[in-house]
Amino acid sequence: MESVIRDNIVNYLDSNHKLSSRQYGFTKGRSCLTNLLETFESWTQALDDGYGIDVIYLDYRKAFDTVPHHRLLFKLSQVGISGNVLAWIRQFLTGRTMKVNARGCYSQWAQVISGAPQGSVSGPLLFLLHVNDLPDWIKNSINMFADDTKIWSTITSETDSYLLQEDLNRLELWSKKWLLQLHPEKCKVMHVGHRYQTTYTMEDHGTTRTL
Repeated sequence: MESVIRDNIVNYLDSNHKLSSRQYGFTKGRSCLTNLLETFESWTQALDDGYGIDVIYLDYRKAFDTVPHHRLLFKLSQVGISGNVLAWIRQFLTGRTMKVNARGCYSQWAQVISGAPQGSVSGPLLFLLHVNDLPDWIKNSINMFADDTKIWSTITSETDSYLLQEDLNRLELWSKKWLLQLHPEKCKVMHVGHRYQTTYTMEDHGTTRTL
């Protein structure tokens, strides 16, 4: 049943071009390899033109487990998923419970109010739809493989670095709005082929952290 619904949603998304072209995870004809090849081609072109590149690699804390169900359902409705299909997904996500086993001792049952169910057929697709609009917030270049995200800019002057920082700021706003928390300690910056060693920053629990 889950596979039938997932396949029909995918067909709808593909025929109506609803999925972001910047997403390479869990999509037909795309993979980690195609992500890397396209990115490498873009970077090589910039270097051949005599410019450098700044790349910011981003990491989310427990991304699949922290997707808020009510916000996810809203995003599904925004891409045109409605009626019985949306109602089925709502029932699929809600009412789940869990408990933890530690050395033979079990915790009390607790409600699961967030997360795209890992190990399920439709979980990866639901996660992709939750992050589907993230590239729309970025003015420079971005590629994603599920939650693994990198943004970059060709650096011709210091102004380009400032614009990349603005993208990072917008991405933080998106993350706060949709309740996916960035992990600044695991976010990294790579400077390639230029002398502008700009420092990029990110907010972490009210504290500005240098990447």
